Amino acid sequence: MASIDPLLENSRTALGAIADSAAQFIAARREAQVGGGASDAEVNARLQVYDFSHATPLRTLAAEVFELLGTHAVRSDHPRYFGLFNPPSLPAAIAGDLIAATVNPQLAVRSHAPAAVEIERKLLRTFGTRIGWAADEVSGAFTSGGSEANHTALLAALARRYPEWPEHGLRSITTRPAIYVSAQAHLAWIKIARSAGLGSDAVRLVSTRDGMRLGGQTLASFVATDAGYDPMLVVATAGTTAHGAIDDLSGIAAVARNLGAHLHVDAAWAGGAMLADEGQALLCGIEKADSVTIDPHKWLCVPMGAGMFLSRDWRPLETAFAVSTDYMPSASRKQRDPYIHSLQWSRRFIGLKLFIALANLGIDGYAEMIRRQLGLGRYLHSALLARGWQVLNESPLPLVCFAPDTTTPDRQDTVVRRIVDHVVATGVAWLSTVDLRGRLVIRACITSYETTQADVDLLLELLDEARTRASILAVGEPS
Repeated sequence: MASIDPLLENSRTALGAIADSAAQFIAARREAQVGGGASDAEVNARLQVYDFSHATPLRTLAAEVFELLGTHAVRSDHPRYFGLFNPPSLPAAIAGDLIAATVNPQLAVRSHAPAAVEIERKLLRTFGTRIGWAADEVSGAFTSGGSEANHTALLAALARRYPEWPEHGLRSITTRPAIYVSAQAHLAWIKIARSAGLGSDAVRLVSTRDGMRLGGQTLASFVATDAGYDPMLVVATAGTTAHGAIDDLSGIAAVARNLGAHLHVDAAWAGGAMLADEGQALLCGIEKADSVTIDPHKWLCVPMGAGMFLSRDWRPLETAFAVSTDYMPSASRKQRDPYIHSLQWSRRFIGLKLFIALANLGIDGYAEMIRRQLGLGRYLHSALLARGWQVLNESPLPLVCFAPDTTTPDRQDTVVRRIVDHVVATGVAWLSTVDLRGRLVIRACITSYETTQADVDLLLELLDEARTRASILAVGEPS
């Protein structure tokens, strides 16, 4: 059996082995198959060798686990992965995660880890001022991701709207609290409402006129006819998952203000674009929000999970989360100890990976990455049109929804599925399908900082080839 002392003595060797395996994994990813997977039986057969009855050298383990994870997975870190918002992690961000794991500070109270707490606060202020808020009014917390950040927004809205709620709970509320959000928003809102005790009926999904972007007038008309509900939280989405839509932030802000509701902007994906002036311009009106969600593990390319909840008012957070117990150091309202203004108690140093990456690249470095990806999105959009595809969304973000324009409506879904299945089966690229106005379409998103125009061109060639094959098959089938 391995003892602890030799493990400590060999830590440099062990960490070096992991670093070597990680570097090899990153260097080889462009040549890897993008699609991957295995049956439960195959994966479990691979795991049978680990019965934990004996020690295994870390160098061996690192190589084996990297191979296992890289082989039996869709490689969302691949430059030709055009799927959801799961980019490869920047090397600097990986280093930040390693440092956080090595030092392992406890961020529940500032007195235990003042440097770590202040690093996260500096980041929150940096992004808060990019939103357009004054630095001295920015508060918030790092979270495990967008769902926790959005959950925090709901609890802050409850605390703000119903002073009796923190002590007496939902039973003390005599109205029917409601969350108004686009039907195209992330449906984590359903889970959030259920876990808060409101139930899914409290999430009022507002259909958009164009099937993508929620406008202020559409929201106002919906609320006016939605009798029996108390609109305590209004949510605008900046960068919907399916179509890349950015809701009418200013128009929705005006509706929320008239209702006296808390306005939250879920900018989990597009919020990262604020580091570029071009991206910042796309989010005009976000400065009117009471709170904002941004996920650095999306556009900013840090390891999961890393979310940010940003608020321009500390008080609802304190009302929702403040507690006191004798086994904790005295909670400080002046220092705003993290555990009394956020959901988590014990907490990992989530912000360090973003701090290291931002300090390493600088805002200018991130801005260049964002501009390049926005440009590739525009290139993909125009190239698809030039090749005879229908582009069916109008997002300024690097996400394109499209379909072949030569298919009869009754065969549209079948042909689209065949095209996507063919591309994915090659292992050269990966994309997916979504519904747009009741029609199945192809969705492609630029997610990797390593994606080049040549990668986009290769995707276009695969799509044209797949379209031809799918159309030939469709001709021979009965109507």
